[in-house]
Amino acid sequence: MGIDWFAFLTVAVVAVVASCFVVSVYSVGLRFWSAADTRAGKFTVKDDGTIGPATAGFPNPAGSTGAVRGLRSLAIACFVVCAATVLYGIYLIVPQFH
Repeated sequence: MGIDWFAFLTVAVVAVVASCFVVSVYSVGLRFWSAADTRAGKFTVKDDGTIGPATAGFPNPAGSTGAVRGLRSLAIACFVVCAATVLYGIYLIVPQFH
């Protein structure tokens, strides 16, 4: 009885690629969510590049609600893709689901 090294390598590569994909898409979703919060006026970007809480005088440009809605929609789409990928992985692992 021997080990099928090609199958082992295939599983290892697919696991690494899938986990990198989920982490990358989730982080992009967080970035979209953060950008929406910044556009909505919840945070301000200071001159040195750091982000802090919004001040009372933070300008909230008119018409930014469409951009906020779009960024939040992109963020939610990223989170849905992550959830679907994880659920598909669980489906592949658990034999009772087949």
